[in-house]
Amino acid sequence: MTQLIFCNADVTLMRESDLAAVLDIERQSNPHPWAESSFRDAFSSGYLCLVAREAECIVGFAIVRVLIDDAELLLIAVAPSARRTGCASALLAGVIERLSARGKSPLHLEVRRSNVGAIAFYSAKRFVHTGVRKNYYPSGVIGQPREDALLMSLSL
Repeated sequence: MTQLIFCNADVTLMRESDLAAVLDIERQSNPHPWAESSFRDAFSSGYLCLVAREAECIVGFAIVRVLIDDAELLLIAVAPSARRTGCASALLAGVIERLSARGKSPLHLEVRRSNVGAIAFYSAKRFVHTGVRKNYYPSGVIGQPREDALLMSLSL
């Protein structure tokens, strides 16, 4: 019998000292991970950068570009050891809470067409499909075609 473990993480603003753990999670989660400089640019540009922290360990993060009226979820990732425990839901709830308090709506994102787990997650959180960006993501394999991005949006 499988025991379900639920996320007990606190979702807080990311600190610069969290960057090494965030980069580790990003590299384990993304076939084309952001560089450290991209995370530093997000900090300096005033993006909403959150982490999920359990017992002083970073188990996930989210990066959101906040625009004039709306926002774009650029990255959300959870450490492999903490996946399927509710940490992504806790991070998304933290994002939504902070954006709602600022009066930002809707929240947009793009996701690889092949990432059926992420699409199911976002759909369960009431995101709706709003379009497609053809050939948006690199395949990661030389000679293979690029992959479409599905556009999704959530009214807050």
